Amino acid sequence: METALPKFYTIGPYPEIDLGFTTLPTYYTMISLVYCLCIFWFYKRCEDRNLSLDKAMNIGLIVLLGGFLGSRLFHILFEQPRHYLHSPIEVFYFWQGGFVFYGGFIIAYASAFLYIRKQKLTFWLWHDTFAPVAALGYALGRVACFLVGCCYGKVCSLPWAVSVEQVHIASENVTHLWRHPTPLYATAMELLILAFLLWYEKRRPAVGRVFLIWVILHSCARILMETYRADPRGVEWMGLSLSTMISILLIAAASTALGRRKTL
Repeated sequence: METALPKFYTIGPYPEIDLGFTTLPTYYTMISLVYCLCIFWFYKRCEDRNLSLDKAMNIGLIVLLGGFLGSRLFHILFEQPRHYLHSPIEVFYFWQGGFVFYGGFIIAYASAFLYIRKQKLTFWLWHDTFAPVAALGYALGRVACFLVGCCYGKVCSLPWAVSVEQVHIASENVTHLWRHPTPLYATAMELLILAFLLWYEKRRPAVGRVFLIWVILHSCARILMETYRADPRGVEWMGLSLSTMISILLIAAASTALGRRKTL
């Protein structure tokens, strides 16, 4: 199934931050701040666990580069391939948006995985150290999505529906539709997951379980979020988006791995 060219784009309530003398793109400003916060917290968690701080910074840089390249690549290949075939130069227009979380997660994880293996680090301990940080980064990152209007939800009439400005590309006509605030749903669910992870790790579970449980809970929340989204997300299989299919595979893989870990 081919992916149609986009017919419109959306604008959220705060696409830019006005500083008076200049403006900053809300999404990239927030993502940059969130990344800095997550790196700082990851560094502190590694310090508390007597893990190599040099290795921690290396992993942080690997995740940054892998996440950026992977999320952009998945968007190009799976969400709007026809659009980029039509305008290949726009592959490099990353400031216009177009990123897929799972693409970034898969490439960043694979890169960090190879680094951890090559350095012969304590495999699952690094995973558990990173899991709550990933949950926080995802939760705050979705706030950025909401502010700029991406990942918008289906039209609804619920009391908490938000108005999304929709601009048609051909005519430039602007319409306002009331939609599910799906990014905020994701933020709320991920913050609950984060709270659970922080509580659970205090019980000193077997190493590896915190990370695997995060993967399962995050994937379940993602499937729920996907049912309310209405933005173009590429081809579907049996009515399921690519992110939903990846979530199902991650749940299966993490559940299998979790079953092999020692119980409490």
